[in-house]
Amino acid sequence: MHQCLCVSEILEAIFYFVFHGKRRYRLCSHLSLPDLIPSAETRDRRSIFRLALTCRAFRDLALNVLYSHLRNFWPLILPSRPSRLHHTPELFRPLVLASRIQILSQPFQDDTAYPSFFACAQKQAPLFPNLHSLAWRDCSLTCIPVLKHLLPTVEILSLDLSSSFRKAIIPALPTSAPRLKALEIKGSLFMTDKNPSEIESLLISYPDGLTELSLTCHWHDVPSAVLNVIAPWPSLRYLTLKLGLESIPTTPLHIVPQPFPALTDLHISSDDTLDLLISFLHTFRILKFDSSLIAFPNLKTIHFNGEGCSTANTWSQFLTSLAHTNTYLEHIIITEKYVYECLPPSSFDFRLLLAHPSLARLSTLFLSPCRTTTITLTDADILTLARTCPHLHSLGLGSRNTPVSLHALNILVRRCCELREVSLCVDARFDTLRDSEHADDEDEVGLQPNTCLINLEVGSSPTASVGSLRSSPELTESIPRFLHAMAPSLKSITVMYRAWSHETSEDPWQVVSYAF
Repeated sequence: MHQCLCVSEILEAIFYFVFHGKRRYRLCSHLSLPDLIPSAETRDRRSIFRLALTCRAFRDLALNVLYSHLRNFWPLILPSRPSRLHHTPELFRPLVLASRIQILSQPFQDDTAYPSFFACAQKQAPLFPNLHSLAWRDCSLTCIPVLKHLLPTVEILSLDLSSSFRKAIIPALPTSAPRLKALEIKGSLFMTDKNPSEIESLLISYPDGLTELSLTCHWHDVPSAVLNVIAPWPSLRYLTLKLGLESIPTTPLHIVPQPFPALTDLHISSDDTLDLLISFLHTFRILKFDSSLIAFPNLKTIHFNGEGCSTANTWSQFLTSLAHTNTYLEHIIITEKYVYECLPPSSFDFRLLLAHPSLARLSTLFLSPCRTTTITLTDADILTLARTCPHLHSLGLGSRNTPVSLHALNILVRRCCELREVSLCVDARFDTLRDSEHADDEDEVGLQPNTCLINLEVGSSPTASVGSLRSSPELTESIPRFLHAMAPSLKSITVMYRAWSHETSEDPWQVVSYAF
């Protein structure tokens, strides 16, 4: 074994990289807001378990990583089968494992484990000395003593609340969780029209504020009174909200010169349209919608999931507003889920976004308007995007864009060598591989295949065909060979929706996917 693997710090860094490396690059994941505490299912537990079995030098460090994020109490309580991983007497095993736990994602209704939990907890206090993140989903009143036993060391807390459980635990949080820095409250009943003051009182009890806050009630929006409480917090970096009309203050703000001064990540869901996000950003002076630049250098992420159907003018206004900031945005995710065609067809220009002077750090760009709205996108725009945003990881326009050529896609994917997923409407005609009239020789100099791209989603191609598509040498041979040369790690092509209206029921991209 190499000498560097005898250094525990290096081994631990490697194991954590493997443990956290199980990521699924799916563009549909942008349709939901992120949780403060990631699911245990996203961790590569199997690989860490195998590393623990490799040798004695790996065992303890690998077990520390393996048990750092657990879903429930059962690994601590149930007797285990004989294993060469554990040589500790069974009586002391719960205490040894509990000391390794840093994140606990407790599932629904696990109260059958509570008596055994307390039997272990009496032997050592606290049972989880290194626990810093806790996701609690059991809303039964019988779980409250167990929950309060866990809270003293917790810094990140996620609660899924019901009405009776809320009344019992919310008032106790400031004293039960003295180290709390990040709070997530979700569920269908944690906030109603009759009790916003309960949440407001809780937030007021943290005069110095929190660093992360997420309030996403399914049926009720966060009222403006709550926003007025958190807007002056000096250290709030991460904010997730369920936004509605009642969230926008009716009177001008006179709180602090700059509300949300440290905000870096803004995630918003709403039953309304993009207009509501614009109103929120304008009211709290996060973005301005005039020709003057403003200083809001910390903001890195704008994520909005709306249920409404915005007009093309609204989209244009929002993209133009981004060009009026000096913020170095890294993630822009704007989606609309409204499926009914309530507005006449319209379009807005993608190049409005390219006017932003500080897109060099952009990693995620996902724009998905409703079905009646089209994003006007040209090959020249794609080439400009490739030059301006070399560090793109995810690009998605939800098949709402006008088709771009395979030539432009090739330059984009090769120039943005970190690109892992793309969702675009692309023209499947082989003649679109020819050099575009807008292409520059500099766009193709020194380009190498993209080894990171694993997910390509395309809209149905407008290309016409005579006869069977499966007999077309372009679709079955030339284009698959071209795509493989462009991105060797790409395994298949996904057609986002079928809009093939010719006599044949075959979609050109589906034929390419079968042949790929």
